[in-house]
Amino acid sequence: MKLSRTGIIIAITLALSSKASASSKAAKNRPKLMKASKITKASKRAYSSRSYISWGSYSMSIPPQDTTHVITIDIGQVSRTFTVFDPASLPNTNKKRPVIIAFHGLGGDSEAMRRSTQFDRVAKQRGWLVVYPLGEIDKGLTYWNGQGCCKEDGADDISFAKTIIDYTVTNFQVDEDNVFISGFSNGAFMGYKLLCELGNRDNGKPWITAIAVHSGLIGAWGSDFNSCSIPNKIPLLHFHGELDPGYFVPIAGKCKGRFCLPFPNAEWKSLEDSIVFVAQKMCGSSDITSSSNPSGTTTCNQLCYGGVEYCLVKDMGHHWSGSSTPDADGNHPQMYDPAHAKNVDATEYFAAFFDRVSTK
Repeated sequence: MKLSRTGIIIAITLALSSKASASSKAAKNRPKLMKASKITKASKRAYSSRSYISWGSYSMSIPPQDTTHVITIDIGQVSRTFTVFDPASLPNTNKKRPVIIAFHGLGGDSEAMRRSTQFDRVAKQRGWLVVYPLGEIDKGLTYWNGQGCCKEDGADDISFAKTIIDYTVTNFQVDEDNVFISGFSNGAFMGYKLLCELGNRDNGKPWITAIAVHSGLIGAWGSDFNSCSIPNKIPLLHFHGELDPGYFVPIAGKCKGRFCLPFPNAEWKSLEDSIVFVAQKMCGSSDITSSSNPSGTTTCNQLCYGGVEYCLVKDMGHHWSGSSTPDADGNHPQMYDPAHAKNVDATEYFAAFFDRVSTK
């Protein structure tokens, strides 16, 4: 049967209207962990199967759209915000999917982390969810209360991380067995804090599945490294530039002097000591079990047979390896890698690591 152009338009309009109505009903009936006090840029999408418009022997799929949600929730008496990227590429809408939670650096924000890492690209390729949390503000700078950086007695970011995980599990079909943490600089210290302190959920399962961080270290306030107990054997991947300068996060550990970051009560382990510390907790050994060179500028060493891995990028400073994205004004943000053309794409490397250690 042949339809006129008017008939086709009416059919499309009716199908879209029906889909919108069904999505609205599904969204109303979806259980909520807590009330979100603000959601902007996009409303939550109901996860129903793809809709189809058909006439005669021809059928046309109407794919869901990529969506971004900026969500504000209350942690105690404090409102906290995180951005969620929800890709359209869901191979099976009834299947739960992994999530990457990516913490920005000191003075950064969700959009800067999103733009520089391009984890959205990974999410679209794999059908994953990505969350970009926003730190609290102190003296005009956003920060995380990470493992020895960057504000002693700061915000309760452990509770914030738990709430994000619970929220995405409840509202975005996230698989609680595949929760991946990433972070840059102060965000990497935050990743280490979660590794050090985040234990199990009430059901006995670990809160997080794996951690991949860039340009941070294990630190402690008042040299109390006993606060880092590492209750679970969580796989770790660490990237760092060999030339990360002293006034940022050098691989030798926290510098002391006039031009160093002003955290006098904090101590940071060196990169080597940070990795050995985790490996000893993971498998009781600090032996390198294998090595690789994913590029001519990058050397990666594996400990605990791949359970712990660190990669050093030659001649790179305090940057995200492979980041080629300028900021919104066309300038180069701190994370921009001047040698991105020859250095390893850390974002893809992290995603491959998460794939390898996932529970799927």
